[in-house]
Amino acid sequence: MTGASRGIGRAVALALAGSGAKVVVNYASSSNAAVSNGTLFSNPRPFKRLERKLKLLQKRVSKKRIGSSNRRKAQAKVSKLHEQIANLRKNYHWELAHNLCDWAGMIFVEDLNLKGLAKGMLGKHCLDAGWGQFFQILEQCCFKRGVYFQKVDSKKTSQICPNCLTETGKKTLAERVHSCPNCGYTTDRDVAAAQVVRLRGLAAVGHTVKMLSEGKFVGIPLKKESLSL
Repeated sequence: MTGASRGIGRAVALALAGSGAKVVVNYASSSNAAVSNGTLFSNPRPFKRLERKLKLLQKRVSKKRIGSSNRRKAQAKVSKLHEQIANLRKNYHWELAHNLCDWAGMIFVEDLNLKGLAKGMLGKHCLDAGWGQFFQILEQCCFKRGVYFQKVDSKKTSQICPNCLTETGKKTLAERVHSCPNCGYTTDRDVAAAQVVRLRGLAAVGHTVKMLSEGKFVGIPLKKESLSL
């Protein structure tokens, strides 16, 4: 099924868990990605799960004599485990990307400063989730499967109600639920952020289509096959 046959009505926006916060980011959230339809995808965190084993192997390396064959063997085990972690992460990212492409004809993601996030106080969790790699894989998967992909502004995605567009203010790490004081709309905070991303993405696509119809130059690359309605 191509992106065109799915149509704009089934566009999905992806917001990384906790990524809407500007100052403090909840990398330790139980979910890796939130989708605008309410779906939460778990983060297997391969590094965290195998970190204890990795530390043990690295400790064994440090105890071996430098230049010895035993040290080289121990280092080889460390390298093999690093490779295992990387493969687990990459396989999960491809699986998640294909799952999203199965459902949606259009995918929008937050345009995050991933390098800046990785330098934060919980940067290790950010690196373990591999968000940068996932975005690259997701974009590749969308291209291959005819699904429209675009990044949108990430500012205040967790501070705006997707139902009435009221700015509700910053949320603390303990606030996992979005509850709008203006309209009463309630949902998971990451799902609410994804819904805001979806609105911004659809608005950007609508503006682009309008400019194309008027014969104006558009700087955003378009996949015409996924936008033919």
